[in-house]
Amino acid sequence: MGLKMVPDTDFRIQWIDLWNENVHTVPQMFYTPVKFHGDRPAHIYWKDDQWVTLTYKEFAALAEEIAAGLIGLGVQKGDNLVIMSTNCPEWGWSDMGIELAGGCTTTIFPSLGKDDVSFIINHSQVNYVFAGNKALADMITSFRDELPTLKGIIVLHELEAGNGLDLFTLNEIREAGRKLLEQQPDIVANRTATITPEDAATTVYTSGTTGKLKAARLSHRVVTDGIWRCLRNQMMGEIGVETTDVYLSVMPMAHIMERTYGMFCIMAVGACLAWGRGPAFVIQDMQEIKPTFMVMVPRMMDRILKGLRQVFGATPEGAAAWDWAMDVAGRSIDARIGEDGTFDMSLDYLEVLNGDIREEYIKAKAAVFDKVHAVMGGRLRCFASGGAAILPELHKPFLGMGIFVSNGYGLTETLCGVGVGRGTHVKVSWNAPVAPGIEWRQDEDGELLLKGAGIITEYYNDPESNQTCFTEDGFFRTGDIVEFDENGIFHVVDRKKAIIVMDTGKNVAPARAEALLMRNILIDQVLIIGDGKKYITALICPNWDEMAKIADAKGIPYDKEKLHYELVNGMNTCVEVGPELAEAEFVRQIVAETVDKANQELADFEQIKRFKIPHRKFLQKYDELTPTSKAKQRVIITNFAADIESLYA
Repeated sequence: MGLKMVPDTDFRIQWIDLWNENVHTVPQMFYTPVKFHGDRPAHIYWKDDQWVTLTYKEFAALAEEIAAGLIGLGVQKGDNLVIMSTNCPEWGWSDMGIELAGGCTTTIFPSLGKDDVSFIINHSQVNYVFAGNKALADMITSFRDELPTLKGIIVLHELEAGNGLDLFTLNEIREAGRKLLEQQPDIVANRTATITPEDAATTVYTSGTTGKLKAARLSHRVVTDGIWRCLRNQMMGEIGVETTDVYLSVMPMAHIMERTYGMFCIMAVGACLAWGRGPAFVIQDMQEIKPTFMVMVPRMMDRILKGLRQVFGATPEGAAAWDWAMDVAGRSIDARIGEDGTFDMSLDYLEVLNGDIREEYIKAKAAVFDKVHAVMGGRLRCFASGGAAILPELHKPFLGMGIFVSNGYGLTETLCGVGVGRGTHVKVSWNAPVAPGIEWRQDEDGELLLKGAGIITEYYNDPESNQTCFTEDGFFRTGDIVEFDENGIFHVVDRKKAIIVMDTGKNVAPARAEALLMRNILIDQVLIIGDGKKYITALICPNWDEMAKIADAKGIPYDKEKLHYELVNGMNTCVEVGPELAEAEFVRQIVAETVDKANQELADFEQIKRFKIPHRKFLQKYDELTPTSKAKQRVIITNFAADIESLYA
């Protein structure tokens, strides 16, 4: 069981370099597969209870209709338009329609509240919003008087007809575009001909965990250079995207990582994008679509792994088999690691492993690993992981099962893909050397500074952030403290702003302690606290689904009516419990043992002296998590102030 490698790497690198010499705008990138792969599938999506295929020629026709419709509305080159919707094929069609009309696509997560939406629309002076459904359109309409530049709303779904003035359906825009193209066949081509590499292609607002929205405005040149960098870096590791790939989209397309890979990289090589039906259908979609390539944040991968354990663990025998197989997976990786700390994912496990671990691997493969591959469609070549660091305890099981997880590093400001793990030089939980086309250096405190291909040089309309986030010689301050090994492979130690400064003057990187605690499958969320304090504490949220199972197995009583479930990354998850379970002695003992084990690997000043188990998890609906499930420290500290105060009483 080895990674399926993409052949003719040298030739493919030459091809992507030639591509980069000739493709400098998003429309040019779009029309390349239309010209060379026009009859190949561009999109697969669910409609009328079946999967529907759209070719690149058909995609182009749709996008041109939307572009013409926008031009007919008066959209000019350089105008800013918003897409605010969950994932759907109309998202992609609208995006390309905006690009072909010479507009700048601004993305908004549909989960954002009124204040953030209002800020983005006004800050970018948006004139049209593509709203995913009527509810989102109504939400925007409710504060329309606060949006002076907004001219109209285009609704993708759940609206049969607009009012013809400032409310439209996407179909109405397409119909108007068709009529205009009949009268002026070259109207879209004439507009795209005016687009230059320096024109704005997209604006993505980023706040991360700090709370302040900053506008990363990416020019067409930044986008195409970034796509070249991402594709070339992967091809150097021989896992590059190829025309025959099928990419299953499960992350929000508003996230730069999903859009980079799912829309841009796939489109650049003429591969196929499958629009998944949402996180709740991930496994089912994988079985039906049989993808070869996907992107996920570690949180979603963790949910998949835990979901698989639940399936296998339906019986005590199944649970024991799963846990044993995961142990074998981890040990098989350890056995393959060389003196430089890396191993080659392309080599077949059974050719590399020897002795008892080889025999165990053969049994685990037949009992568990092959079944997992089948559940995931049987063709999955690669997960690209990003958005947050991936823990060894999450990375190893997938690698050990023969599913390559390419651990990537990037930011919205870098169009992702600054360092993407390569199949030929895998280092668990680490990234890769910095990608081609990028200059880098480290500040005195270890912060990574970057400039070059696919990296912004300033934030849009934000002189304050430009002053603090860019050096005088043009390097972007990533805000990440990183560490490099002797081979140039790096990993993130922690966010610079997350570093805790204790009242003793000691600096603590909370990510390390959080990672050590999260090794335990029974621990779901952790927030390390201690800024300005004498000692380190933690809020620790257990995996309440598993804790409830343990309580049931032990016959420990608790009020099941107080269990509150919500969809988290598409899975029905227990997010809140009553005091009987939250304060149960066995729960506290499990957490305490986990803390003690973590403390053994931490310096004395880093150790967690006290902890609190909240009755509920950190939730996005309370603004405690980003759309990619990263903890917003300041918000959580505010919302759980009473719990934190008790830790220092």
